[in-house]
Amino acid sequence: MIALSAKQGSNSVTVAQISSQAGVSSATFYEQFENKEHCLLAAYRAATERLLVVSSPAATHGDWAEEARRTLREFALALAHDPDAGRLLFLDTAPGAPRVREARGTAIRAFDARAQQFLESTPAHGAVIDVPAPALVGAARGIIARYLRTHGESELPGLVDDAVAWVLSYRVPAGSRRWSTSPGSLLARGAALAPTVRPGRSPRRLPRGRHSLPPGLVARSHRTRILYATAEATQAKGYADTTVADIVAAAGVSRDVFYEHFSDKQDAFLEAQNHPTQHILERCAAAYFAAPTWPERVWSMLEVLLRMIAENPAISHLRLVECYAAGPLAIRRAEEITRSFTIFYEEGYTYGAQARELPRLTTQAIAGASFELIQRHVARAEMELMPSLLPRLAYVCLAPFMGAPAAIEFLRGQVLRQKRALRS
Repeated sequence: MIALSAKQGSNSVTVAQISSQAGVSSATFYEQFENKEHCLLAAYRAATERLLVVSSPAATHGDWAEEARRTLREFALALAHDPDAGRLLFLDTAPGAPRVREARGTAIRAFDARAQQFLESTPAHGAVIDVPAPALVGAARGIIARYLRTHGESELPGLVDDAVAWVLSYRVPAGSRRWSTSPGSLLARGAALAPTVRPGRSPRRLPRGRHSLPPGLVARSHRTRILYATAEATQAKGYADTTVADIVAAAGVSRDVFYEHFSDKQDAFLEAQNHPTQHILERCAAAYFAAPTWPERVWSMLEVLLRMIAENPAISHLRLVECYAAGPLAIRRAEEITRSFTIFYEEGYTYGAQARELPRLTTQAIAGASFELIQRHVARAEMELMPSLLPRLAYVCLAPFMGAPAAIEFLRGQVLRQKRALRS
């Protein structure tokens, strides 16, 4: 199951293929597993165990960085030697079955626990690594997925030194409390963030009966309504269970109109995924270049991004969550959109002496870490919490370039200014 899923995706694997690959009869398969889903659950557990068999760094009074390099190198070598297990966990599209989604969630929680061990293994009197564990998991997932997709798993061990350098950029002095996971790294609910121009809600239906509206306007209205209906339907039912009938009902159009614009459900999904991208980037860029200093520019850009995500829950859920159920092309597109935001961090490399020493892997890691923090809130339908995430997210993006203590000082000032703005 692991080998076939890595090759063609678990959704398209059949019991006959599994039996043939394993060299057993279908009867033998059903002696071991109830069905394909049961087998896939076992495959997730096996793949997770195979990759997490490497030991986590133990608390030490020695060189933590060297111990971290050893541990990450073992993990990278495990991926290089067993890329199929990695592809199942990091690249496979998520089927709609609840038990399979839970198995994936269990795998992610296992990686979270290992990342937390990793962070807490620093010497008792040494510097503290101040970064949320899910951020480390997101950075690893983003980088690993990119290399596994291009069959570049043999290159992963060579990235270990750069990965450790990125993690170490979140150091704070010994004895410090971790600010990045404290309540102080979140804004109060209802914080007055900068107003944004929304990508747009589902447009109103056109007047019934005869009208003199231009054909192009009618076609554009139908297309846009279908896109937003796709987002709303997949948010309500999940991609796997959504049908074209659900989409046309939500859009208020006929099936014929749907097929005038899209070839099938996936085509509509991919277009809905891409629909607001240019607008989002333009709004984020406008906010970025309006601020006077680079840290303020990153803060302003993220402020607008988080507000737009919160204000457009259906589109956000489609782009950040359901993409994992819509097939490899949707996942690749999501990763490309995530990487497009690295352009806002490039200026950080010129911010100071520490920044100039950072590896180029840093922006890739930040993109994956940021996406992970955002995606988890969206997956739990916590849209109202999205604006409060701003200081924590900005810290993950700024600390490697500014130094963690300087980033915390800057962000405390930003949070204080937000509180004052609320009181006034």
